[in-house]
Amino acid sequence: MTTSNAPVPGDHDHGIAGRATSTVYRLLVVGLLLAISVSPTVVLLFLIEPDPSNVPLAVASTVFVGPALSASLFALGAKARDDGLTPAPAFVKGYRMNLGDVLKIWVPGLLLLAVLSWTTVNIAVAGVPVWWAGILLGIGAIVLLWMIQATVIASFFAFRGRDTARLALYFLGRLPRVTLAVMSAVVLAGAIVFLTAPAVLAAFGVLLVALLLRWEKPLLSEVRLRFVESSD
Repeated sequence: MTTSNAPVPGDHDHGIAGRATSTVYRLLVVGLLLAISVSPTVVLLFLIEPDPSNVPLAVASTVFVGPALSASLFALGAKARDDGLTPAPAFVKGYRMNLGDVLKIWVPGLLLLAVLSWTTVNIAVAGVPVWWAGILLGIGAIVLLWMIQATVIASFFAFRGRDTARLALYFLGRLPRVTLAVMSAVVLAGAIVFLTAPAVLAAFGVLLVALLLRWEKPLLSEVRLRFVESSD
C-alpha cells in the first residue's frame, strides 16, 4: 500500500486565502491601535487655531506620531510574525520597547522643525526674499525624512541613539530610491491631511505604514547585513 504526498486540490487556494485573511486582520487591528495612539495629535490639531503663527505648535503636537509609527512598523514586521505575536500584543510590545529610542529622535527633530517653521513664517511676514524660505523648507524636509528613517531603524534594531541617528542620515544618501519612496509617502500623507482632515490620515494611516515597511526593506536588509551580522 502506497501513500501519496501530492497536495490535495484546493489546499493551495485555502492557504492563500488564509494568509490574505490573516494579513487583513493584522492590518485592521494595527490600524485601529494606530488611530487610537495618534488620537491626541488629531485632537490637538483640531483645537489649534489655523493661523500661521500656530504652525510650530501644530508641529510639536505630532510627538505622539513617532511612537505609534514605530509600534505599527514592529507589529507589521516579520519579526513579530516569526515570534508568533498576534497584532495587538505585537503593537503593545513595539510601543513599549521602542518608546524611549523613538522619543530621542522625535523630540529634538520636532523642536528643530518647530524652529524652522517659526522662522519660515516670520520670513514670509517680513518680506525677506522667498529663496530663504525655500532653503528652510528644504532643510525641514531633510529633517523629517531623517526622523522617519531613524524611526524605522529604531523599530527593529537596538542601537545607541547616536548610532541610529548617524545610520539614518547615512542611508538618506546611500539608498536614494528608498529616500524618494519615503518622500512620496510623506507627500501623500500631507496631501491627505490638506485635502481632508488629520482624522482621515489617522484612520487609514496603517496602509501608508505597510507601504513604508515594504519600501524600507532594502534599508533594513543592509543594516542587518552590514551592522548586525558583521558584528556577531
